[in-house]
Amino acid sequence: MSDTHRPAYRFDDRDIDWKPFRGFEGLDYRVMQVDHARGQVDMLMRFAPNQECVPHRHAGPTKTLVLEGEHRIYQPGPDGARTCSVRKAGTFSANDGDETHTEGGGPEGAIILLMMTAAAGTIYDILDTFDGPVNRKITVEDFERGYQRQQQSA
Repeated sequence: MSDTHRPAYRFDDRDIDWKPFRGFEGLDYRVMQVDHARGQVDMLMRFAPNQECVPHRHAGPTKTLVLEGEHRIYQPGPDGARTCSVRKAGTFSANDGDETHTEGGGPEGAIILLMMTAAAGTIYDILDTFDGPVNRKITVEDFERGYQRQQQSA
């Protein structure tokens, strides 16, 4: 059976207590683990169809596994236009950090597992634009607070 006729894979996320990503319609998350000693955060993200987040820069090494749908990565191209790479369900990727992009779901959305490592305590920086100033540093402590809130509401 060719890929064009193969039905999309569906990850069963019905028992995950998703939290809305404040300020971003169509983007939900679930922090799975925070390892303060190693500066690591593991989380699930769920993008609604064709939904995208803001420009950000991962400070340290980041690994991603696409569990469902298409994970789209948008980066600035040499001519200023955005480039888009598409990662389908089952795709694993890794980078060493210092990568600026926006990301989102394809036409059917996406669910991804992110495994992020901090650099100097920062997981990622939120930016106005790809080459804009840092609006906010998101730290291991920010994720720890979110994880604790999740545990209390469970």
